[in-house]
Amino acid sequence: MNLERTEFLYNFTITPEWQQQIVDKLGATLIDNKILIMPEAIATGGSIFLEVLPGLSVLLMDMTFHIPLAITRIPTKQNYYMAYFDIGDEITTHLLGEVAHKAGYNAKLGLGFMDCCIKGILMPPVGERSYSLRLFIDKDFFVEMAIATRVNAINTSIFDESKNTLFFYSHIDSRSKVMLNNLKCNDFTEPAFELNLKSTALYLLGYLMERTSQFEPIISKLVQKDIDSILRTSEYMLNNLLFEFPGLIKMAGLAEMSVSKYKILFKKILKESPNSFFLNEKLLLAQKLLESGNFNSVNEVAYELGYTKPSYFAAVYKKMFGALPGHTLIKSELRDLC
Repeated sequence: MNLERTEFLYNFTITPEWQQQIVDKLGATLIDNKILIMPEAIATGGSIFLEVLPGLSVLLMDMTFHIPLAITRIPTKQNYYMAYFDIGDEITTHLLGEVAHKAGYNAKLGLGFMDCCIKGILMPPVGERSYSLRLFIDKDFFVEMAIATRVNAINTSIFDESKNTLFFYSHIDSRSKVMLNNLKCNDFTEPAFELNLKSTALYLLGYLMERTSQFEPIISKLVQKDIDSILRTSEYMLNNLLFEFPGLIKMAGLAEMSVSKYKILFKKILKESPNSFFLNEKLLLAQKLLESGNFNSVNEVAYELGYTKPSYFAAVYKKMFGALPGHTLIKSELRDLC
């Protein structure tokens, strides 16, 4: 059912003053300039915002919305990057440009990293718990930290704003998910929560620096139309994981690009080749199916995913996860006993 959403416009800052917008426009309650409690008519729960270090802030949002909202983040020329990690109970839609990106615990790509100048619209589910963590990282601080910790490995040219930009989506790595789920099990209004949140923010910052140190520079600013086209094809692949890889010619055609341009831009934005992206997401889906308790054999899962040779499926699965799929399988006949 399509719900008509009320638009709410705001902008973030790396310091706490942005929260006053939520107080003024939505009637939220602000406690100690860091904890926001939403009015019950709009949502149950709220958020906590902390300045972790000079140049690094963290926002954790834990809310169950009672009305449909389109929460629109206005682009800003401030000097920071934003990263979000979304593990909500149900899918939250992030609209960037013309592409609706799905995030949440069961979504394929729950991690996003982008410049604050990119407009975003958040459309959370109604009646389900939304849970996400955002890092706000001063660009100069990010470069200084990256250089200090990875002098011999990082390619600092990726941070040249006159030539390059940083922008990517990815799945959340397993250790980050564990840390985020530990936060999710606790009340963000408790005093002890702050220390846990700050330590998680520092770990996630280190993880992001590790990821970006592997990136190639983007030699020119990305055009929003091209970003939208690449993300649209990635969504197409995510919706067709039960079939074979669609092929570069078809994907480039959907993006209205040449094959060579498509390959280059896909890797710039999603940090993998189209084929690797499809295979990795297919195997992540395989892992979920094996753990679902809906199948009685590895062969059933292999055939469900379109593999004609279960032995080949087992080999590629082991290469990615370091164990054969049989070690992951929870048989349907045992599901009720687990």
